[in-house]
Amino acid sequence: MDIGNMSLLCLVDSSNRRNFEMLHEILWSALNFFGMPYKVFDLAKNSLSLEELKAHSVVVIGQEHLGKSLSEDETKYIIDAVAEGIGLVVFDGDVHHYKDPLKETLGLKTTEEPTHMPHLTTDIIRILDNSHYITAGKELEFIRFNSPVQVGNVVSIEREHKILAILANGSGCPALITETYGRGRVALFTLSPKIWLSKYFGHGGGLDDIFWKSIVWVAKKPFVMLAMPPFVTIRIDDCSGANNFEWVRILNKHGFMPHVSLFTDNISDNGAKIIKDLYDAGLAEFSAHAFTWTKQIYWKPKSPIDHSRGEEYSEDELKRFFEILDSLACKWGIKWSKVLTAHFGEVGKNALSFLIERGITYLAMPYAFGIPYGESPLELREEKMKRLKPFGGQGGVIDRHPDNSEFFIAAPSYWNIPKSMLQLLVDKGVITPQGQIYDFLWETARVKVDIELAAWYAAFGIKLCLDSLSFAVLVTHEQNISVLNSQEWDNLLTRVDKLTSKYEKIYKSWSYIAEYAQNLCNSKLTYVDYNVDTGEIQCQLKGKSSMPLYLHVFKDRYYWIERGFKEVPTYEGEITINFKPENLLFISSAVSK
Repeated sequence: MDIGNMSLLCLVDSSNRRNFEMLHEILWSALNFFGMPYKVFDLAKNSLSLEELKAHSVVVIGQEHLGKSLSEDETKYIIDAVAEGIGLVVFDGDVHHYKDPLKETLGLKTTEEPTHMPHLTTDIIRILDNSHYITAGKELEFIRFNSPVQVGNVVSIEREHKILAILANGSGCPALITETYGRGRVALFTLSPKIWLSKYFGHGGGLDDIFWKSIVWVAKKPFVMLAMPPFVTIRIDDCSGANNFEWVRILNKHGFMPHVSLFTDNISDNGAKIIKDLYDAGLAEFSAHAFTWTKQIYWKPKSPIDHSRGEEYSEDELKRFFEILDSLACKWGIKWSKVLTAHFGEVGKNALSFLIERGITYLAMPYAFGIPYGESPLELREEKMKRLKPFGGQGGVIDRHPDNSEFFIAAPSYWNIPKSMLQLLVDKGVITPQGQIYDFLWETARVKVDIELAAWYAAFGIKLCLDSLSFAVLVTHEQNISVLNSQEWDNLLTRVDKLTSKYEKIYKSWSYIAEYAQNLCNSKLTYVDYNVDTGEIQCQLKGKSSMPLYLHVFKDRYYWIERGFKEVPTYEGEITINFKPENLLFISSAVSK
């Protein structure tokens, strides 16, 4: 099936069954989530030709030891394609076993022997250069893996090149190299592709920007993806209207449209008026978190402080509870958010039909229905989490709920990350091993006030999510914000702005973002082609979307890469759009309110 000349060609060898099967986690899950059309070319079944290579924008090698499967002629064809402008990304660190045409052309001197130290493994790299597009979002920092991976030994590089990361294993050898050859570009990793397995590090954990930006950088331009725009929002739980919701106004000043999850019985008449004003102005959205801290809506724990057990509310009890919520929404003149944020993450199965009836079908976390917090804190059990998109729970979940497809989980996570990254957060002092790890103020404002540290953790969360081409949802609680005075809260958010200033951000409500995420998951970019003669891009999408979606369109601009957006109208079944890459929207106007 023709997928167009702006697609990826992924080389594999299915006869090497073990390494081939790892590609689901290493490559396919990521390319599918990032919305990159790709063709799988199996070297075990076909011989590679120059014509096949030139029919695509990027050649991607993600299978370990694939160099052994490529003939000398096939390797030369790859280099010839690069010379003519096709991009090449090699995620396979076994550089030594690629044939001479590749190594000689790129000026790589390699060996199987550990010439710089006694072993060819590493569990840590350092970002060496962040002036390059691929690493621009990174600090000059060390990144540690959960477990060591094999590395290739590049003894020297005898062509002009850039080393963006090094192996911090005492060898000083490169971990990520970029080069140009002819009209094409090459990004070469010397790490085993196993780093993209969650056992070692994985996707959704803090390196995805280097992964997808390597593909974008080498790609023949223009290049198109159907990925999540850089949406940002914030969720605040346990809200009773402290300080007349002044903290919401300060969030608005910094662009946020917060998700305010209420203890509804605690809201005063004056608080209700402020809620109405904020709602009408489009400055906040509201959900029912619980009636009070000790009185839950969707599940009945054994006691307010004992969540080891619990039980379902009866249909009659739930009918009464939801009538109360309906009455409050009517009285206050608002509609409840479509996103459910349940106190202690406890949601009974009996409550589901009441939520569906009211259109509250987006979940703030991958809740385990009918299971108390003490048995499964804030998420499904591991065996179910591992099957969820995009990356088995790491970095969050954007997928239908496995137990009830009426519900869609729209839950990015900057805390469900590799063990090595969690240890970084512990060492930094923003979380403790036994503490609440998702609230960015829990250790930085609840028992002490450290504005710089709180801002660092909030910025960490935004950057990690956006780097993964997800959306970002910061999480905290009103009582923790209340520890800060208004000036401190403003200063903290100002510092977050500064720490994330390199990042494009679109501030939206969580309801909007969740609905967008569901429509994006229902859509697939199946064809993308660039006509050099007319300068026109043709894209085809299949699936359905009840709201406009936005293609990411990348163009080379001097020494950098520019990203714009192209709107895709609502559709059902299939849609084809044609446009020129000059006619794009940019971040300030890309997504309508």
